[in-house]
Amino acid sequence: MRVMIFSGSHPRHSFVHKAILESDLECAAVIMEREDLVPEPPLGIPQNDRDNFIRHFQERDNVESRIFGKASSQEVFCNIPTLYCQSEDLNTNATVEFVNFFKPDWAFIFGVDLIKDPLLSLLPKDKVNLHLGLSPWYRGSATLFWPFYFLQPQYAGVTFHQIVPEADAGDIIHQSVPEIKFGDGIHDVSARAVVRAKHDLIKLVSIYKERAKWDLYKQKSSGCLFLSKFFQPEHLRVIYELYDDDIVDYYLNNKTTEDNPLLFKQPGM
Repeated sequence: MRVMIFSGSHPRHSFVHKAILESDLECAAVIMEREDLVPEPPLGIPQNDRDNFIRHFQERDNVESRIFGKASSQEVFCNIPTLYCQSEDLNTNATVEFVNFFKPDWAFIFGVDLIKDPLLSLLPKDKVNLHLGLSPWYRGSATLFWPFYFLQPQYAGVTFHQIVPEADAGDIIHQSVPEIKFGDGIHDVSARAVVRAKHDLIKLVSIYKERAKWDLYKQKSSGCLFLSKFFQPEHLRVIYELYDDDIVDYYLNNKTTEDNPLLFKQPGM
């Protein structure tokens, strides 16, 4: 069975994709270069927003380095055919030709921009995206951040879904949320969601090898689509100034609304 992997270049992406690379599946990969893990804060913002911005991304890097390591995508994908590209090159003829030559049976996508035609139409029927967010409530960008901003850390989960032209709107294959514990910060929960996703992927691969399909759940609402431009440094004031990254503790102490998401679980998981 041949699988085409589409991956971002951050360690979290490689960490999850190892679930496929370490199986007996034949793989090829398209690796899209991502933004810096610790970006520079925007110019001209107030000092408190600058401090929050630096804290947020530095703490994310610290947590993810501890859990996912620092291995580069070149190291992780060194033993399979691989095409490296920039964001603006993802949907070009070079990618189309690479995928067409490999002729995958299914595709797994995590960490790249929206795949569009003609590449989208070329992919096989089963083309699965791992979305770091619970669709349909949190679709789009930074969707492990927004649940904390809205004091809903219980919605910081993941969705495996079929790809359609709209972002994170395809039929759902499986959803999960990580355990949240007293003392957790936003990045502890987010990283744990990724670890849970890797374990879920191992089981989904096993199910697909046995059945050659998954059960699907059609999303019944459009939910909320968060665009990347929605996130601004001042949003971090809620996380770090109002709650000092203790939103999980507030939730577990029943100081925020108790509204658990109804998840779709793949049968057998």
